[in-house]
Amino acid sequence: MSHNKITVGGQEPNREGAVSLALDNLSNVSASSPSAGQTIAYNGANWALGDKSVSLAVFGTGASQAYPTGGSEIASGVDLHFYGVQYNGVGATVGSAWFDTFTLSAGNYTLTAVSGVTMSASGGIVTYRWYDQTNTTLVGTTGNVGFETDTVGSPAVAYLSLTSSAVLSVHCITASNVNTLASQGNRAAEYGFITIRRLS
Repeated sequence: MSHNKITVGGQEPNREGAVSLALDNLSNVSASSPSAGQTIAYNGANWALGDKSVSLAVFGTGASQAYPTGGSEIASGVDLHFYGVQYNGVGATVGSAWFDTFTLSAGNYTLTAVSGVTMSASGGIVTYRWYDQTNTTLVGTTGNVGFETDTVGSPAVAYLSLTSSAVLSVHCITASNVNTLASQGNRAAEYGFITIRRLS
């Protein structure tokens, strides 16, 4: 007497009819030797093991450093300055002290910036956005900073998918009652920061 043998993913059922499958038993999955922390992702043909693909950079060290006095006064169209690099896990090309631009290689990124520039009067405000200088494009949301220190913290956030390297900056959109460069003080270095996450 012949019996039909039913298999699922190459596995036969036990006496109770239950089939026990490992992920690697599926025909379009290659995951035979996973290790802790690995992920599984579709590579265009199959599901395969891979490592987490998020890298991080943090610019801004909280140092007590006066804002640089060379260059243009803070106004619409001027790039804002940030001080120091805590960690550069995305491989950005960036200065080690005050900088107003940096370069990222091709990839997908989320960017966050908070500026700490100072105002000369209580109604003062500076708004800013991410600027892709290579493609001359403003991207993402608008951040702002005001007169009081507790107004520092409204971020400019953007997502960028770069097919080639690009020079980026945080571009001033509007400025009213902003201090001169010589009167900026330390707040931008103490409170300003940039975070970058490379997604792939």
